[in-house]
Amino acid sequence: MNGPESIDALRSSTRILVLGPSGSGKTYLSCHLGKELDLPVIHLDALFWRPGWISTPQPEWREAVETLIGAERWIMDGTYESTLDLRLPAADAVIVIDRSRWLCLWDVVCRTFAYRNKARPDAPPGQPLDRPFLRYIWHYRDQTGPLVNALIERHFSGRCAMLLHGAHDIKGLITGLRMP
Repeated sequence: MNGPESIDALRSSTRILVLGPSGSGKTYLSCHLGKELDLPVIHLDALFWRPGWISTPQPEWREAVETLIGAERWIMDGTYESTLDLRLPAADAVIVIDRSRWLCLWDVVCRTFAYRNKARPDAPPGQPLDRPFLRYIWHYRDQTGPLVNALIERHFSGRCAMLLHGAHDIKGLITGLRMP
């Protein structure tokens, strides 16, 4: 569902998931949604990744996510398919960003250089540009995307679901939320 009715549904949502590949614009959109809808933004990368980009063990991560979804109001920025079964039923709205793998890779490379040796607002500093990470972005559409869509179908129904195709749609949604 995209269009004016989805913007109205989004305005009345208090728990929103923003999903998509790394470099797709999830953080940008989440920050703007938080401002426009007056909702706190939770950057899952900032909570999952420990200093040195060491991941949180899965049992501990699922427990942390269960605590996070217990809050009354939030926007969660991050796909983390291993916890979508917990987060989707708790959400009022889900926004999926589908963006070209080339643009996602470009944005990740640019972000890496822009935040070299600096703290990011959404994640720890020093994210490695290693082969597994780049491979994840490259294969997101054909591997992770179908899994995310299946989880959405299984765990999320009857509420606001939006699919955005890149920067133009993201900016259009933000502009639509600013209009009365």
